[in-house]
Amino acid sequence: MKRLVWLLGLLALAAGFAFAAGGQEETAAAEKIELRYMMWDPQIIEKEQELAAKYQQEHPNVTVTVESAAFSQFWEKMQAMAAAKNMPDVFWMSSGYVKDYARLGAILNIEDRVDKLDQSKYFPSAFGVLRAPTFEGDMYAFPWAVVTCISFYNKRIFDEAGVAYPTNDWSWDQLRATARKLSRDSDGDGAYDQWGYWVKGRYTQLYPFVYNNGVPSGPISADFKTFLGAGGKGREAFKFLADLVLVDKSSPTPAQTKGVSTFFTTGKIGICTEGSWRIDTYRKSLEDPFGIFLTPKGPGSPGEHVVYGWADAMSISAFTRHPDEAWNWMMYMTGSGRPVDSILGGKIPIWKASATSDAWLEKDQRPENKQLVLDSVDLIGKQVTMAPLYDEWNAAVQSDFDKIILGEGEFDAVMAELKAKVEKVLARAQ
Repeated sequence: MKRLVWLLGLLALAAGFAFAAGGQEETAAAEKIELRYMMWDPQIIEKEQELAAKYQQEHPNVTVTVESAAFSQFWEKMQAMAAAKNMPDVFWMSSGYVKDYARLGAILNIEDRVDKLDQSKYFPSAFGVLRAPTFEGDMYAFPWAVVTCISFYNKRIFDEAGVAYPTNDWSWDQLRATARKLSRDSDGDGAYDQWGYWVKGRYTQLYPFVYNNGVPSGPISADFKTFLGAGGKGREAFKFLADLVLVDKSSPTPAQTKGVSTFFTTGKIGICTEGSWRIDTYRKSLEDPFGIFLTPKGPGSPGEHVVYGWADAMSISAFTRHPDEAWNWMMYMTGSGRPVDSILGGKIPIWKASATSDAWLEKDQRPENKQLVLDSVDLIGKQVTMAPLYDEWNAAVQSDFDKIILGEGEFDAVMAELKAKVEKVLARAQ
């Protein structure tokens, strides 16, 4: 279902949302409490059910029913359940949607509960993206894992070219020069069939370059009103990536990659920038050894790295009759109760004891420096956030940037049109 339909559906519900818990929590100790828990990864539902069974053994008066749906259907189901005022007590929440749901009163404000936690046991740098209405607001979801955006490199390609591996202090100029050196025309047909860098043109790549060129709020202004990619330092970031494709030819175009979202696994790419969860993907599908490093800094950077990251989180329904038990279950599933093997390769457990364990660091697997992913969590920018109606404006950014690197429009003309589109979307959330 299109995001517009989803939003209109929620807007129609807004008048009926109650900010209260929707009922009084029963006080009898022996009361049988039933909780519904919904997530969007059917592949791990058995693991989640095992965790629920373990929790129920420790809390015999609580029954947790685990439900799942694929991400593409998850939010449609959530809309229907919201309309029936029958949402799950606890459900997975996207960082891109939390502000919309909070604005409409569909999820509980958990700021008071979070304030009472020993936050030294977590990574609070990941909390900001779950606050509303801005990164300085209250929390409406709690993370169970963190994703950061990092750069990957194929060691075989570097070794064959006799080029030194990337370092965390690289500049854009160093990235660009290296991408040229690594690009090859192996069959002599006049076109590269190995590229030094892959401009994928997606949020996991575009926005890290904006942040690391001295734009602290990223592609959207801190007041969520203005698109910053069409001018100044934001424009420099988009233009740099576009030039790798159109000027240097050291990146394949979307037409050449044919929409393959994991093109790095072909062994034809020297460097790419992606979400840390791709560690799991590349372990499974790339035979070559690979390493990771922080996204290079641009000429506008004040000197410190800014990592674009977000949280995989959970929220409590505004309709729940059992907010305390819902909170207890959520704390179990985001803390010591969730084992490391239930979290995908490169995602970082929000529970520090798990994230710093040998089981998560996996020093015997690729990449050898996985510790960098853990270290990158503390570099998530203070203003890193996702503006309201994220999937709408983000889709516009990605689509129009594709036009540019496909040669279907002049850079500044397309970016000017994009600015108008994005700001029109943002205005609807004001």
